[in-house]
Amino acid sequence: MKVILLNNYSMTAQWEQWKEENYEYPSHHLWGATTLPKYGINVDILPYEKYSFLKKISNKVKILGDLDQQLRLLFGKHDYDIIYSGNQGSTYLLAILRAIGILRKPVVTIQHQSFKKSIFSLLFIKLILSGYDRLFCLSNGLRDHLIQEFNLPEKKVDLLEWGIDISCYNQLKDNYTIDAREEGKNSFILSAGRTYRDYKTLIKAFQKIKSCLKIYSAKDPFFKNKYEISSNVKIVTDYLSWREILIEHEKAYAIAIPLDITQPKSYINVIGVTSLLDAMGMGKAVVMTRTVEPCIDIEKEGIGIFVEPGDEKKWQEAISYLLENPDETREMGNRSRRLCEKKYNLEVFTSRLSEFLKDALR
Repeated sequence: MKVILLNNYSMTAQWEQWKEENYEYPSHHLWGATTLPKYGINVDILPYEKYSFLKKISNKVKILGDLDQQLRLLFGKHDYDIIYSGNQGSTYLLAILRAIGILRKPVVTIQHQSFKKSIFSLLFIKLILSGYDRLFCLSNGLRDHLIQEFNLPEKKVDLLEWGIDISCYNQLKDNYTIDAREEGKNSFILSAGRTYRDYKTLIKAFQKIKSCLKIYSAKDPFFKNKYEISSNVKIVTDYLSWREILIEHEKAYAIAIPLDITQPKSYINVIGVTSLLDAMGMGKAVVMTRTVEPCIDIEKEGIGIFVEPGDEKKWQEAISYLLENPDETREMGNRSRRLCEKKYNLEVFTSRLSEFLKDALR
């Protein structure tokens, strides 16, 4: 079987980096492209951009998806059995063509979001989203919402939880150790990421927390504004490699993931999952903004604490609790690591994905 993979960002550089680094680059952002071949599924990655004017049209008429990639796929000479998208927003036109019978190849996608129920969303799902052969949902709540609120057939909507390329995290943990005398001496809370972040609330919370906060957010426009930042908050906007940022995770006492849930326009949008999986892969406890449908219930799993959106006081309480209970914080981190080893890893993700792809082709 041959699959052609496209996404809402360029994967070419990551693919090349994975090969250049002797397959030690964390490849879960390639959504199974590096691991599907062991299941008899070969993957070609479609280059992200060729015609910039089509990209500009797509940004204005988003309901049709990425016209640049889709039209090249339709009119180019590509050998594939299934069209697979890492994000549903890239392939809306293909889903329409599939629904009306013009496109004969199955179209499947990773589903990151659902929608508030309205006349528009009902029409959108009936005319476009239902055109996909399979939707792979990143959380069970997302899957349930699409089935229960929009009557999508259960056999078309699958749960496919994402997972990290854990071997890369193992390599870092094995090669980088913190001197026992230094552990705790310069410990800090780490927060990383740029998309849908509520750093304003987190920074305010640390005005009354004695511990140090380090924010890693490359080229984040938020920090162009002037905000009152206390001396225990350090902001790093320089680019860090994946190794450098994960080493910082290893040094950190715990991880903070403050999310601005007012930003996503959809009702359920799986956000913050990359940062959460990075924390889990490095075996760290987490404090995270509660979303409508958490991808992973960190409190149920015993790996962290949820904070309600924009609640500065609760951030102070949650961080303080972790600081005051180092043994429990360490055990939260151990549990998060075990969860990755057992469930949230690339091997489990790829195994399930391969079954779904083969079933979609049948």
